Amino acid sequence: MTEDRELVALLKAGNEDALEQLIMRWRSRAETYAVSILHDTQTAEDAVQEAFSRIYAARASLDEDRSFPAYLYTIVKRICIDELRKQRRFPELPGDLPDPPVDSAETEYIRGLERLNRIHLLANLDETDRKLLLAFSLEGKPTKQIARDMNLSDGQVRVRLHRIRRKLKKGMNDDA
Repeated sequence: MTEDRELVALLKAGNEDALEQLIMRWRSRAETYAVSILHDTQTAEDAVQEAFSRIYAARASLDEDRSFPAYLYTIVKRICIDELRKQRRFPELPGDLPDPPVDSAETEYIRGLERLNRIHLLANLDETDRKLLLAFSLEGKPTKQIARDMNLSDGQVRVRLHRIRRKLKKGMNDDA
């Protein structure tokens, strides 16, 4: 039986049969490991398949002196962790969900007034404050970049943003 080191060296040299032998040797153990993390057989199989695909894609940079199972298990673990994160971000929802409650006409009217109030408050800001707020809040620019663009110091930008937010919050609370 050929050792893992020899198979990795052959794979590195372009021998696809070496990958097949590594898959035959390590797939079931890698799947067992993935199932222990994911608790789902199908997802675990997909994770192991993805791991072998990544190994094949990176075959030129493989190190024959490194333990192949340790390398494989590390990749499988990372793929499984990514899958768990994805599942938390996009959880499967149960069957039919009830329709969201419809807001009353009064609630819609109040929301409309609040929206108009916010628009009015923004319109009453001076041009520099409006540009600062748009660059920071909508464009997501960091304060240092805004400072360079507007010929201000970073401290000035931060203080002005704080004052703008405070003014807008106070204006919204005064009219409520």
